[in-house]
Amino acid sequence: MARAILKSITINWGEMQILKLLVGLGVFTALFVLRSSIVGVPGNFSAKSPKQTSGRIKNSHQVHLPPTMFSSLSYLKPRQLAAQILNFGLILSTAFMLWKGLSIASDSPSPIVVVLSGSMEPAFQRGDLLFLWNRGLKTEVGEIVVYNVRGKDIPIVHRVVRRFSKEGEPLQLLTKGDNNLADDTELYAHGQDYLNREKDIIGSVVGYMPYVGYVTILLSEHPWLKTVMLGLMGLMVIMQRE
Repeated sequence: MARAILKSITINWGEMQILKLLVGLGVFTALFVLRSSIVGVPGNFSAKSPKQTSGRIKNSHQVHLPPTMFSSLSYLKPRQLAAQILNFGLILSTAFMLWKGLSIASDSPSPIVVVLSGSMEPAFQRGDLLFLWNRGLKTEVGEIVVYNVRGKDIPIVHRVVRRFSKEGEPLQLLTKGDNNLADDTELYAHGQDYLNREKDIIGSVVGYMPYVGYVTILLSEHPWLKTVMLGLMGLMVIMQRE
């Protein structure tokens, strides 16, 4: 009986994204509450007692070298260090919630993508950041769409050159890169001649920012840069004073 009930429960894509957003919100709330309990009243870490203040004024003629980037970590107390680590967690959870929020609003699993090749030149250049919208399935000829090829991980952005619609059947599309001589038939999955608008299309391009996403290309071509960037971000957050 229990097994039959479990099989009857299905979650569609939109509900799953909302669930992930709620999970991110829960993580953010938990981190915020934990950080507030550690930090307490704002300014506690930086508050100076009268004796400390008077001593600092009295000995103001002394010269001290500023701490270096790594030596400043030794000045952080355990509670301060924990608070800064939680700050980093809050930043990550906020970014996660913003991404899932954009996914729900645009009805697209990837509302923002980066152009990785020159197949759409001169319309889009390598490194352009594209904004997608996937609400409404009436895609017209000439519209630029981003689609997934079955069995491949990298989405492709090309222009719709033909469309086929039959009553009661999903819209079928044929795409082609502006800078390519032939259409995308050879790029599709084996045995697939057209794209299914409902299953294969991630979204239609509604806006772009030129070259902004080029850093993503560098990160994909040099994976070690991801580790370096995350390490530097975490280090900056940890060293930041209250």
